[in-house]
Amino acid sequence: MRLTNSPNKKFLGAMAVAASSALVLTGCSGGSDDSSGGGDAGDGTLTIGVLGITEGSLAFAMDETERAIEIAMQAYGGDSSGGTVGDVEVEFIYEGTDGTSGTAQTKAKKLVENDDVDIVFGPVSGDEGEAVVQYALTVPDKTFVISAASPVGLTLEGATNVYRFFGDSAMWMGGVGTYAHDDKGYENIYLIAEDYSFPYDNAGGFFSEFCDAGGEITGTSWVPVGTTDYATIISTIPDETDAVYVGLGGADAASFLSQAVTAGVAKPLVGGTIAVDTTALSGDSNLAGAAAGMIAGGPVPGAGYDNPNWVEFSDAYTALTDEFPSPGIFAILPYNSIVPLLMGIEATGADLGADQADLQSALSATDWDSPTGNITVDENNQGIIDNFIVEVTADGDALGLNTISEATGVSQGTVTYDRFDTCP
Repeated sequence: MRLTNSPNKKFLGAMAVAASSALVLTGCSGGSDDSSGGGDAGDGTLTIGVLGITEGSLAFAMDETERAIEIAMQAYGGDSSGGTVGDVEVEFIYEGTDGTSGTAQTKAKKLVENDDVDIVFGPVSGDEGEAVVQYALTVPDKTFVISAASPVGLTLEGATNVYRFFGDSAMWMGGVGTYAHDDKGYENIYLIAEDYSFPYDNAGGFFSEFCDAGGEITGTSWVPVGTTDYATIISTIPDETDAVYVGLGGADAASFLSQAVTAGVAKPLVGGTIAVDTTALSGDSNLAGAAAGMIAGGPVPGAGYDNPNWVEFSDAYTALTDEFPSPGIFAILPYNSIVPLLMGIEATGADLGADQADLQSALSATDWDSPTGNITVDENNQGIIDNFIVEVTADGDALGLNTISEATGVSQGTVTYDRFDTCP
């Protein structure tokens, strides 16, 4: 696949400066002389294996990942297939998954053991991420940079070769639970969410805070990914419920919102992070009646966010072919992840060090002003990031986001969540 583009010159110039600054930040000038154990590219070309979902309700995720890589590589005169980063030729190899842990681990093993990639970039979903991290523990001489998977525990497994440059799914809901209870006045909320690791943590982050503020859960419906009929669930929402938490994403979120309009659901909604993503809100003009006013938290800002790096990234994104109306979570997360990786590669060159230690030192030293704020990493290679509370707005049938508040320097906690039916 090749994406037609019209790069934003000002933005790409700023990107080149940011990439060059990694040389100063890391203090690396060429890496270790010992390149054993995955230390260098061998033939002078570094290969990055990319995992992206190509099937199911998040089937668009691979295209979004490729768009993010395309924009990042434009700063180096390259594209989504590769290019020259500093003095190193970089090539991307893409592998599609179906969003499940089994295929993600199988494809990660293929990239490492059959294609002999130097670095793995991905995966997207929570269950995929947990499986890939378990595999990463068995190949410590390879570096893994997560592209979008956000379970809390992913960076708490002790895999020192795994990096995540964005917040986990519990971090994204920070402040939303208190806002829902204290500012919106919601005392009782019903939970509808997909039944896998990402919604557990995303909903757990929200409800732990909401319940601490005095709120209660009036019931739960954990549904399989790919559910299309929500009529029965909608009919069982208790009358005393003040609002409904929607922990669905992609096509599933769009299906629920459309059916909520048809069923005349009058309850206000609280969205899980991916329920308010542009990938969920842009597909059906019938959604406005349910989605308008929905609050949520996450890494994607809404209108009123005045970071010029975000504006420039958005312009570069919308110049691509077949993109969504604006960049959402499945574009900004891989972008905010691939840029630090490319900066690290430029800092170390083709020689990544013994067991890629020099590259990993460069990644650990990341201090980058991204389109969504400053990004550094903690001792677990977990991003310290900015986070946003947003509200869905409607202009006719067109839906967008408005920024309610922004939190800076948000760091990870250690609480992980499983499926729950009462306050966690």
